[in-house]
Amino acid sequence: MISVATATRLIVTAGITVTMIVSTASNSRAISNDPRTAMIDALSASGPHPSLGNEARVFDRFIGTWDCDYTFYREDGTKRHVKGELEFGWILDGRAIQDIWISYPTEPGKERGIGTTVRFFDARSNTWRIIFVSPTYGALIEMKGGEEGGRIVLRGVDDEGLSLLWTFNDITPNAFVWRGEKSRDGGKTWKLEEEHHMTRRIASQRSGSSSEHANDPSLDMIRMLRSTGPSRSLGSQAKLFDRFVGTWDLDCTFYDPQGNTNRLVGEWRFGWALDGKIEQDVIVEHHGNERIARGTTLRFYDVKAGKWRIVWIAPPTGTVAKLVGGAVDDRIVLEGVDTDGSPFHWSFNDIRPDSFLWRGEISPDGGKTWRLEQQMRLTRRL
Repeated sequence: MISVATATRLIVTAGITVTMIVSTASNSRAISNDPRTAMIDALSASGPHPSLGNEARVFDRFIGTWDCDYTFYREDGTKRHVKGELEFGWILDGRAIQDIWISYPTEPGKERGIGTTVRFFDARSNTWRIIFVSPTYGALIEMKGGEEGGRIVLRGVDDEGLSLLWTFNDITPNAFVWRGEKSRDGGKTWKLEEEHHMTRRIASQRSGSSSEHANDPSLDMIRMLRSTGPSRSLGSQAKLFDRFVGTWDLDCTFYDPQGNTNRLVGEWRFGWALDGKIEQDVIVEHHGNERIARGTTLRFYDVKAGKWRIVWIAPPTGTVAKLVGGAVDDRIVLEGVDTDGSPFHWSFNDIRPDSFLWRGEISPDGGKTWRLEQQMRLTRRL
């Protein structure tokens, strides 16, 4: 997965750099005989990575499950109230934290609303970066921010280019208020669109077995995230990425502009998540006896656009790459734009039941010519 930081490129692609950063957190990778759980096994982390230092506390205090009272403000001035829940948990060796937003259906037979956020601290820009994905609404939003005056304040833009302001307010150990505001005049004025009151679900309110791990709130998110297969709502579109579920051995070669190469080995794990509405993956780098989770990809099918939307998140390098695409003949082709404006392609090629070839290419001249930056040969393990 090619770099999205050409100005500081250290043969960094897919958020993987040849300059190794070895985690001192737990690097063990659980081994499962079920390919459907392989991604979850690699994604889960028991706590924050030591490199986060004091920044870990910004979101670590939210780990566990929260009961939610959602309020949405309509354009006509009326309100819509919905109940739901919110889970937070650490992922990627503790270098990121993922949450799941759930709203309960208000009519019989309706699906619950569901979305997810991945948050990581970008040491280069000294800010938290937040990527929110909602398959239901076809939303993929990036925000940035951190603590400000006892609150958490996040700023960004939506898919229409309108300014967003998300805040965590009145934070106590067992409650907080989340507000979402939008500006249509570049931040001069703001309109409150959402206000959600969260209450921590304490031990006496938790359900489940009495096993040691079933009642561990730090594992609530990862348990809720896992899905055994794609949602029926995806229909035939699920076939595009469902064939990759499981674990693949990875042999990767990086190519710099001067023709030099570097090699990396590891594994790529795919699995369904979020009620089967997204397919998520984890790339795990093998560095001697260390196993380092380098990053994760979230994929969902945007019905309105008629395309798959992809976001790759790599906390060690601060890389976030957004792409769109889908099937092109017998390949999968995804297109994005680098931070310097250069278009790039990611493609799945020569796809067979037990192998495929992944290529990352970038164009320095607006799409006239293409240069190979990264190539990965994958062989199925599980």
